[in-house]
Amino acid sequence: MGYDLSGRLVVGVASSALFDLTESDRVFRTQGEAAYRDFQERHRDDALAPGVAFGFVRRLLALNDLAPAADDPLVEVIVMSRNSPETGLRVMRSIRHHDLDITRAVFRQGRSPHEFIRPLHVDLFLSADERSVRDAVDLGLPAGYVLDPTFADEAGDELRIAFDFDGVLADDSSERRFQDGGLASFREHEELNADVPLGRGPLRELLVGIHRVQVVERERQAADASYQPRVHVSLVTARSAPAHERAVATLSSWGVTVDDAFFLGGVDKDGVLEVLRPHIFFDDQRAVVEAARRVAPSVHVPYGELNRGILPADPALGARGTRPADVVPPAPARREAATPPAPAAPSGERDAEEEPARERAQESARPAGTGTRELPLVRSVPGVGGAGLAGIAAGATVAPVAEPARDVERRDPAPAPVAPAAPADAGDTAPPAAVTAEPAGRASDAEGPGSPGTTLLRRRDVARPGAPDRVSVLGPAGEPKPLPVRPPSNGSARHH
Repeated sequence: MGYDLSGRLVVGVASSALFDLTESDRVFRTQGEAAYRDFQERHRDDALAPGVAFGFVRRLLALNDLAPAADDPLVEVIVMSRNSPETGLRVMRSIRHHDLDITRAVFRQGRSPHEFIRPLHVDLFLSADERSVRDAVDLGLPAGYVLDPTFADEAGDELRIAFDFDGVLADDSSERRFQDGGLASFREHEELNADVPLGRGPLRELLVGIHRVQVVERERQAADASYQPRVHVSLVTARSAPAHERAVATLSSWGVTVDDAFFLGGVDKDGVLEVLRPHIFFDDQRAVVEAARRVAPSVHVPYGELNRGILPADPALGARGTRPADVVPPAPARREAATPPAPAAPSGERDAEEEPARERAQESARPAGTGTRELPLVRSVPGVGGAGLAGIAAGATVAPVAEPARDVERRDPAPAPVAPAAPADAGDTAPPAAVTAEPAGRASDAEGPGSPGTTLLRRRDVARPGAPDRVSVLGPAGEPKPLPVRPPSNGSARHH
């Protein structure tokens, strides 16, 4: 029978979270993949410096001294990386150098490893690649984005962990109530449902796994009074009375407890965290994490309605507005700042396991359901034919054009349908379209595209039967002319 990971506390960690990869990533971005491979080969025996999650991982693994046998550990840590197996050798040798008991690894050579979270029974995946983390959370998987490359570790084996509640341990249904109805509605709802447990959030299983370890610690302390428990869990939430009761009831329904609970009622969390000094802190609100990272290694859990949509803006972007996603934001002033981002390198495997932010920005900015070259649809063109496209359709003489046999007749015999206005020089990436040339307008429309000699081109996309025609305007010499669009306030234009 194979080795069973279920029932253990399993953490997947990317090399970008476990180690500081600033230098090797700089080589990749400035010199390319071949130089990066050569760099890693030449430095294969040079141990990487600890990263932001190093202290958390080291302390987790130290808890295996509580296990009943060496081959039956309480905690497993698995490296999950975009590196290739060859460049990943430096990561594994660095693990051995730092005496971390990690023997399992996944290297995917430029592809995200988050798809293996479920089959490997991973309770938490930590990475500096925000896209991989968001993709994982969108699939209902437990993942967190570490914002900093490093955070100074301290001596000792005590492990202090701090969690936000809503959107991290529990689902965000109460948060949505607050967003929709305000604070008064939220308080009333939570008081009425004080005994109704909330649903599971992305890191609920992580808390359950940590609690299992704490149970073993308590059993050890009962048998040996000199033993001091090392794991300390704190709840740090913006809830306050009476909403705090539902949080306590939810934890009880899961059969778990926490050592501390801070119901802050909107008070800034970073002051409390500065005193607690957790070795890791999880929150679903990016602004809270940005503040907390000054005082503790902090992880953003991009879950729920608050995190829907495009990736958050990053102040570290250069003038061009793009940078590789692995380049972490500047570190706080009390630590050495991260190296400024260099020009992006070609896509491929990279140390900090991420795809370029340029592609993400283009994807998020692209309107859903439209082509990349399409402009807003136009119902009428001012100054052309007196009645816009309807006038053209009714009174203009159309030059005969042989259309493909599969081009069907229009279903609407009345005014011409709405047509996307495409720039004359945009080109067509679709199959050839049927084109008709029409004299445009009257002599009195001298200021619009209906001036004498102007031609209106209508393109029918034969690959999309029933689709509206595309419209362009040519001048007397065949030069492209702009197609004016009335301001949307008068109802003449609309967006899909």
